[in-house]
Amino acid sequence: MAFPRSLWGPVAVMLVTGACNTLLMKFLCLQSASPGPGLAPASFDFPFFQTMLMMMGELMCLGAYAVSTKTKSDRSLSTPWIMAIPVSCDWAATTLVNAAYMLLPASTIQMCRGCVVIFTTLLSVTVLKRRQEPHQYLGVALVAVGISIVSLEAVLFGKVSSTVHEAAWVGICLCIAGQLFQSSMLVIEEKFLSSYSIPPLQMVGLEGLFGCAIGVVLLTTLQKTGMEKSTEAMHMMHSSGWVQFGCIASMFSIAFFNWSGVTVTQQASAVARSTIDVSRTSIIWVIELALRWNTFSWLQLAGFTVLVLGTLIYNAIIRVPALDRLEAKRLLETPCKV
Repeated sequence: MAFPRSLWGPVAVMLVTGACNTLLMKFLCLQSASPGPGLAPASFDFPFFQTMLMMMGELMCLGAYAVSTKTKSDRSLSTPWIMAIPVSCDWAATTLVNAAYMLLPASTIQMCRGCVVIFTTLLSVTVLKRRQEPHQYLGVALVAVGISIVSLEAVLFGKVSSTVHEAAWVGICLCIAGQLFQSSMLVIEEKFLSSYSIPPLQMVGLEGLFGCAIGVVLLTTLQKTGMEKSTEAMHMMHSSGWVQFGCIASMFSIAFFNWSGVTVTQQASAVARSTIDVSRTSIIWVIELALRWNTFSWLQLAGFTVLVLGTLIYNAIIRVPALDRLEAKRLLETPCKV
């Protein structure tokens, strides 16, 4: 089935703001500021605090929803606590990826995040019982090949911050682990959206509300244990205008990104959302090269090309005649249910 034309707008917003999210998180990690009075400047390395920024951005959507409409869906708030399930997955996924920004280029991280397509497809088939067509399996396979190429390039030839290849492996493993949680969140969202008539803005806002509640508990616990001090992150924001810009801009970009993402999930599918999300890798890579945050690699270019090709094939933007004939034959052979 071809991709709905009504979703081109949300898809464009998703790609642009998604690229901004990744680049802004990398931008924050590149900033140095004093973490406290009289202390030497340090890198902005606060993965949990950065996840909290994302949740605050999502919470902004709830305010936007309240302003835009006064009507509520009949079933939208009947079981609000179910939102804690996808939000918990989102917290784990985002924090793991945030921790990898100190080890890998943003484009490589985004590329590794492409494995969410594989995990989402598996969960969609096993949990949602959603049938995948041959062209969709081919698209997912090409995405997997593209990820493998770029991951190999990062480990063998990439210049990571610690100058050792073990750091690249750690960063890649963090990203892949994060995508296990991310794919779970996407599938849970799709199942939830199919059962409850919740507008996308309200859906994202509720996720942000529960995410902020979880974040307050987490950040307080981490502050007391010394594992991550949010007071240092706050002091950095106060003392550095660039850190302030990165934090505020990331909150707004994540709000628009999640609104558009939930819209795509609601009107298409979780797998469609994950394949589109992967496409922003190329945008991020080009911008990274322009900013000299990364170095050009023919192997990376090959991986990105394969990845984008897989995304286009999955969403039937590029058609494979042989697979189209196979799908048509299957439809003819499938008995009609009366």
